[in-house]
Amino acid sequence: MKTTLLKGSYIIICTLFVLILSGTNLFSQDSNFVMPANLGIYGGLNFNMHTPSFIFPSNNQNINFNQNNTNVWFHLGFIGNYPLNETFTISGRIGYNGLKGELSKIERFGSPDTLTSNTMSADLHYIEISPVMQFHNLLPWKRLYFLAGLEFGIPISTKYTFKQTQMSPLPAQSTVSRNDAIPNATLRFSGAIGAGYIFNINDNSYLIPEISYRIPFNHVSGNRDFTTWDIPQLRVGVILTFSLEKSKQKQNETYSNLEIGFREVNYYDKERQKHPLQNIRVEDVQYTELFPLVPYIFCDENQPAPSDSTQILTGKSEKGEFKIDMVEPDAMKINVKTLDIVGKRMSENPDADLTITGTIDNKKEKPESQLPLRRAEFAKEYLVNIYKINPEKINIKTGGLPEKPSAQTVPEGDAENRRIELSSSNPKILAPIISKGESQTIAEPNLVEFIPYINSTDSVTSWQFEIEQAGQTIRNVKGSGDIHPIQFVIIPNELKKSQIPLDYVLSATNAKDLKRTVSGSIPTEYFSFIRKKSEELPDKTISKYSLILFDFDNADISEKDKAIIEENILPEIKFNSTVKIYGYTDKIGKEDYNKNLSERRAIAVKDLLSSKVKEAKYETYGVGENEVIFDNNSPIGRQLSRTVQIYVITPR
Repeated sequence: MKTTLLKGSYIIICTLFVLILSGTNLFSQDSNFVMPANLGIYGGLNFNMHTPSFIFPSNNQNINFNQNNTNVWFHLGFIGNYPLNETFTISGRIGYNGLKGELSKIERFGSPDTLTSNTMSADLHYIEISPVMQFHNLLPWKRLYFLAGLEFGIPISTKYTFKQTQMSPLPAQSTVSRNDAIPNATLRFSGAIGAGYIFNINDNSYLIPEISYRIPFNHVSGNRDFTTWDIPQLRVGVILTFSLEKSKQKQNETYSNLEIGFREVNYYDKERQKHPLQNIRVEDVQYTELFPLVPYIFCDENQPAPSDSTQILTGKSEKGEFKIDMVEPDAMKINVKTLDIVGKRMSENPDADLTITGTIDNKKEKPESQLPLRRAEFAKEYLVNIYKINPEKINIKTGGLPEKPSAQTVPEGDAENRRIELSSSNPKILAPIISKGESQTIAEPNLVEFIPYINSTDSVTSWQFEIEQAGQTIRNVKGSGDIHPIQFVIIPNELKKSQIPLDYVLSATNAKDLKRTVSGSIPTEYFSFIRKKSEELPDKTISKYSLILFDFDNADISEKDKAIIEENILPEIKFNSTVKIYGYTDKIGKEDYNKNLSERRAIAVKDLLSSKVKEAKYETYGVGENEVIFDNNSPIGRQLSRTVQIYVITPR
């Protein structure tokens, strides 16, 4: 009988493992699996591993039962499962647990030739109550779960049968036979760990092979004649459960899935090579940056005045108290305040002249509409009323397309051609904004790229990406649908002078109202002037210049920008300077063409600089449209992207 049970148990174990392995192949591509609340039955085999170590008195002889023995019996009962979320499921079980087993020991008794065979057959039966926690979706095999919990056993029958048989000298004969209850039988208290795999029979029922190991925390009996006697237990079985929810509800729950995360977080070095990001270095340097002033103010279709997205008229609300040095040193934020900057400079240079030209896209907007005139008059009235500019110093011109139009084959080009153009014979009026400080903090690297992903069985209704430091939000990007790589350009003084890491968070919601959030952290390392001096790190001055040198699809340097280079850049280049020149384009046009155009722009600037200061070291890089340094969804951002950035790095 015992041999048959053992063979049967091994067959069941092998069958269970084959099912689980085949299941992992069949369902390894499943999304996160959530089984609905369900009730059912369970049953299977127990491998009761009796581990005795006690001395049993019998017929003036002490029998030392100290040999382990494994016996097979069974368990069965009722089970209920309730999922808390995708990971945790509460499982409760009540049923029968059989711990039957047989202890045996051969002892010498009396003379050396007398051997006795001693067996104790334990008839142990318990009502078990098991609270268990299941852990789901931890591995790529989504239907595989792990479990951990407790088992409480209430003894309902705890008997034993002791037999002692004389084996020699022959003939063998039975000398002792006793049936009795195990005294002081205790409640069974054990821990349980294991794993199972979920198979669908149909929409509402599940077949679950499961294997677990039970570790006893107390002994079978509290009687000194039976101490110690423990029964660890290996259980293999099958669970059959039935969903408590309707089939349609279950299908909706299991079908909808939302997974989010980050495939990569990279940075670009100064040669525009991509590398995995480990940390960010925040450093005190003497830093100068030149921000170009775009001489265009963009208007929406058929509108005479700019929208709030392209021009923020702070002079109106501040009653002429606008101050240029209070504008945040950021190219985009500077160029939404063009009218106020020009108004302030005109008031400081009363002899300066200004020409305002209104233009149209020449498609849906026609010259006979008077729209070019109304656009130019809007700008003039604002400057006259807010900044009290002499109207005789302002000349108005009108026309159709701009003299140097953007692309007329794409909507982005049309948006750029609907504009108000500013020009002056006084270079101070449209001169770049220069930000200079003895001690500013810059980040290295200063360009970080996050590559997130969102996989959803339903449409993504919203997503949000945030970067913050010490609880303060630095970037906040929102959207819906697909998510694309997000570039983070770190401007000077944006990060704190500390070792506080940057935290980033991505959250998403789909049409079934599933919500997910994932986060990460980037360590920062701060180097102050004092620290650099004590560690003997090289100090340096860094000057950065962004110039709107180029018209659309053009690599020629304008006379105005040659003057800016002569006045602002050349004096900063020393014999031991390293000058790095990066060419950029907007995203209009083909990538290969834009790459070549950006290289031509960088080389044109390098040729001009090196003809004036020959001793410095020059490096050029054609970046093209691969790096989005400004928002290309904005006409201002596209204008700013047709640029070169020049870094002049000089050791102190």
